[in-house]
Amino acid sequence: MYFRQHALKIILGIEDFRSIPHAALQALKDGFDTPSLYILAGLSKYDDTFDIRHYYDIALHELGIELPDKRTAAIEIALSIADEIFDNKRDIIEGSWDIKRIAIDAYPFYEESKHYCYDSIHFEKIYGILDQINELRHAHQQWQPAKTNAELEQEYSVPLMNELRKWYTLMKVTIK
Repeated sequence: MYFRQHALKIILGIEDFRSIPHAALQALKDGFDTPSLYILAGLSKYDDTFDIRHYYDIALHELGIELPDKRTAAIEIALSIADEIFDNKRDIIEGSWDIKRIAIDAYPFYEESKHYCYDSIHFEKIYGILDQINELRHAHQQWQPAKTNAELEQEYSVPLMNELRKWYTLMKVTIK
């Protein structure tokens, strides 16, 4: 549900309260129907944030949306990006970078690391592959004589997808 995803982004600071009227309008278009959504959809981003927040809280209640803590919100946003990757709406490499930049970096998971960066959420293997891809992209010379660095980067797509699927399955179980 778009409205819940939008609420998660507000928790993480990716979106702010001024964007709520647009999200409410989208929720109405998606078939959700509550009095507060209509009021929110009629407001503009220039209206008083107190009013927006007031009707936003009521709309969440009317829709039965319970918001998680910031840590869980980051994981849920990451999972929604992964869904888009699995549905071929995002490229595996760029989508995985988006998971890292948009969701994982929105919460200080690195502070929870025990042995490897992001191991507390089992993202360390994906991060390692992304780090290799980053090194390939910024290399000043070709890594292998028979393949370009771009070809090698594409080869990383397979293990990246495999690790992303494992991580996704594990995280789905973890946040329930």
